[in-house]
Amino acid sequence: MNAKKYFYADGRVTVPTSRNRWYKIWLIANRCRLVVNDEAIVCERPVVFFANPFASYAYDSLDGDRSGFWCVFTQDFLAANDPSGRLRAYPELARGSSMLLFPEPKQLAVVSMLFSQLTAEVNARFAFSNEMVFNYIQLLLFEGMKGAMPSARTAPPDAKARVTREFLQLLQDQFSPRPMRLRRPLDFARCLSIHVNHLNATVRNTTGQTTSQHIAAAKLAEAKALLRHSEMSIGDIGESLGFDYPNHFNRFFKLNTGLTPLAYRTKANL
Repeated sequence: MNAKKYFYADGRVTVPTSRNRWYKIWLIANRCRLVVNDEAIVCERPVVFFANPFASYAYDSLDGDRSGFWCVFTQDFLAANDPSGRLRAYPELARGSSMLLFPEPKQLAVVSMLFSQLTAEVNARFAFSNEMVFNYIQLLLFEGMKGAMPSARTAPPDAKARVTREFLQLLQDQFSPRPMRLRRPLDFARCLSIHVNHLNATVRNTTGQTTSQHIAAAKLAEAKALLRHSEMSIGDIGESLGFDYPNHFNRFFKLNTGLTPLAYRTKANL
């Protein structure tokens, strides 16, 4: 079995928008807000997030950028490498469960090292790459078991948290596949079947930021990632992010970074 068919790693890959097939281990290095099973959690320091196909979650960067690692894999990958089902019984992968680990510096170094080795192995051509990838996943899970905290699963869902989670999930989904389908707060409100004023008030009350600020921050983070890691032209990047004209994208990017997209790409590739 080809591991790359079922597994992607290094934080630069687009995660499929249909998450009900995927397990995920995610080291988030930037400050962020996670909404997990209707519980909003602000993460001011690096966190490792373990999610299974049955958990609902959404992510929002508080730094305007994303850094860290992630890996995603399917039940097929687990079944092929763990026919006894022992790994799927671990708390991090249990149905309906999600877990968060806030590692101390020494453990963070270990987790980062495991992700780096895992990434290298995924890209290597070796007859036993699948087995090594599977072993690294197990080691990451073991690190999680040392001190992870389960997310709240029994508290009744809060309506505001639910609306915010659904908005943030929709926002994240706009970047795969591109171009963005929903661009304005009104577009998101219509998709959620609520009034735009209610959406704006709910998101601001829950997160402290407006709907427009979230959309702009997500566009900026995606633009930076594409400029750094893709070969798309600047015009194509702007169009994929919902800008009708290249000068609109250039103005937006420079206003938020102080650099033109071309200058940012050049500096990032030095």
